Formats: sequence, C-alpha cells, structure tokens
Amino acid sequence: MTDPMTKTIEAPLTPVEWLTYQGRRLLTGLCWVVFGVGGLLLTFLWFPYLNLIEKNPERRIRLARQSISATFRFFLGMINAIGVARIDIEGVKRLQNVQGAIIVANHPTILDYVMIAAALPRVDCLVKSALKTNVFLKGVVAAADYMLNDHSDALLAECEKRLKKGDNILIFPEGTRTVPGEPLTLKRGVAHIALRLHAPIEVLFVEAPDRWLSKGCPWWAIPKRRGTLKVRYLTRLDPQAFDTNPQAGYSRSSRALTAALTATLQAECDRVHAAPPFPV
Repeated sequence: MTDPMTKTIEAPLTPVEWLTYQGRRLLTGLCWVVFGVGGLLLTFLWFPYLNLIEKNPERRIRLARQSISATFRFFLGMINAIGVARIDIEGVKRLQNVQGAIIVANHPTILDYVMIAAALPRVDCLVKSALKTNVFLKGVVAAADYMLNDHSDALLAECEKRLKKGDNILIFPEGTRTVPGEPLTLKRGVAHIALRLHAPIEVLFVEAPDRWLSKGCPWWAIPKRRGTLKVRYLTRLDPQAFDTNPQAGYSRSSRALTAALTATLQAECDRVHAAPPFPV
C-alpha cells in the first residue's frame, strides 16, 4: 500500500529550496544532539539533585515529570523556532484537568510521546522495557516512575493503583510505531485495562502526514519541505458502553472496544492522507 502523501514530498526543489533543505537537515541533527545532551543532563545532574533535596517519593516523581515536560517544551520550541518543523500541541491541553483516565494515541513518529508529555506535565506512561537500557532515556524512565511493559502479571494492579490516585496513563496501543502506508493494528491490552478498571479512554490523534521519524525512517530523511506535527483531541470512549454482557467475560467486550478505537483512529488517518498537503 503506497502512502499517498509521498507524492507531496517528491516535487522538484529549486536551488534555493535545496539549500534550505540541506540547512534544515543540519539543524535536525543539532536538535537530536540537544535532545541527547538534555537526557544525559537530567539523568546525571538534575535527577540526583532531586533525590537529595526531595525525600517524599510522590513529590519527587511529580517534580521529575514536570521537569521532563519543561525540557520537552524547550526541545519542541527549538524545533519550531529554527524551522525544522511546525509543532502544534494545543489540542492536548484540554486534558490537563482530567484525572484517572487512560490516554491513547496513534504512533506515527518517535516524537509522539514527547509532544504529549510536553503538554501534560503530570502524565504517567506505559513504556517499552527496552528503554531500561537506553543511555539517553533510562534515567528519565526511572525518575518519572513510568511503568514497563515487561511485568504483565502485576501491570493491572499497578494501573489500578495509579488511576485511583488520579494519574492519567499514556499508552500507545499499537505497541510500536505505525508502519507508513499500512492500516493501524491495535493490541487489546488497553481495552482489557479500561474494562477491568472502568477507566475512560481519552483518544488523541497525532497528525504527521510527511514521512519523518516514522518506523524505518532515519532522522536525516526529513521531508523536502517543512512539515507540521500536530496532536489533536478526538473523543472519550466509555468502556462500560462496550461491556454489554459481563457474564460472558471480557474477551468479546475488549474486541468490540478495540475495534471502536481502531476505527476512530483509522478514520482520522484516512482523512489526513486524503486531504491536500499543508502549505509550505
């Protein structure tokens, strides 16, 4: 299946546009250097300092998440200011006062979590266990007390504890980044958690029509023209509306809820890819 938006980034460039493109490529590399250095500074300087000055675990975790969010806002502001890409996370901010919800989104780029966490300073997150060994992010994951997906037996109980505290848990139900041009495939874990814990699902959509930072796409393969990354709020799904026959167990209900979530996100993907490209 061919990504229909690839046609919009293959138009011939004028000499000036080509020079601008090469300049954006260099600036993109600079942004990733800043991102990596920022992660190391948080891990080896700021978080150890927090451990010294704040002995209350709950407050320390909250301060760590707020620090991460502030760092991400700086990073995204830099991306926008120096012309690498346009960033729009205003749609996420409507969830700032929501408590005890599961936040889900599609996952087209490596920046999806960064954009959502930048807008929601206290958001919790379910992350891949592989991040425990990522030199740039393992300190961030530990300081923010994010949940890892390698403890499936205890995961439901841990989610219940955090949701009851009023935390919102960000989960990408695809489990990995979307393969460009392919239909969304969502895992049923989110539905199981929502149904068993009676937690509402807040649905976000990451709009990234250009091939950039997607699965299998290296950081230097940027769009020929400056693109836009945008996160929009879509809707809230009530899991109880899908739990029509509790006696039959959660399997049928989780399939129905997953299907509804998939249809909601896929419809937005199709709409974005069918729309005209963003202006340069």
